[in-house]
Amino acid sequence: MKILVVTGSPRKGGNSDIFADAFIEGALSAGNEVRRIDAGRATIAGCKACEYCITHGGECVQKDDMQDFYDDLCWAELTVYAFPMYFYTYPAQIKAFMDRQFCAIGGKPINFNKVALLLAFEDKDPSTADGLIRSFEIVMNYCHAEIVKIIMQNGVYEKGAIIGKPGLDEARAFGASLS
Repeated sequence: MKILVVTGSPRKGGNSDIFADAFIEGALSAGNEVRRIDAGRATIAGCKACEYCITHGGECVQKDDMQDFYDDLCWAELTVYAFPMYFYTYPAQIKAFMDRQFCAIGGKPINFNKVALLLAFEDKDPSTADGLIRSFEIVMNYCHAEIVKIIMQNGVYEKGAIIGKPGLDEARAFGASLS
């Protein structure tokens, strides 16, 4: 399987990166082909809603790091998003990345067939992620994408706090189950 992992945290080596690494380790062990985009550390401006992409075959008017990612989005059979919850919603960096996928409406053949989410967050109460999860579900439904898995790990904030938590093993096992 061709798997694209999109991380959305600006914090290098943080819990979302560790989450993604565990998933990737499992996916590679099962013989999958994996590519990774660290969208949280890329320079990606928000969508301008100018609709240039609609009149120009999916090409975006903005020339930033997002241009480097469209081919990977078209290549993937499964896209796995890994990011933290910030102030009970998406980090701005991953939100900009997701908004810029609007170019698909204008003609880019982005593969929205299957998606998964690895979500790390500090709050001890897992229900605080309900709004973010619902938003993710609505967006993926709009994109006609099947959500194949959502793995959450709450109670993690400091770098490395996710190590030894059950979500990490679940992400690794999920990756290993794919082929």
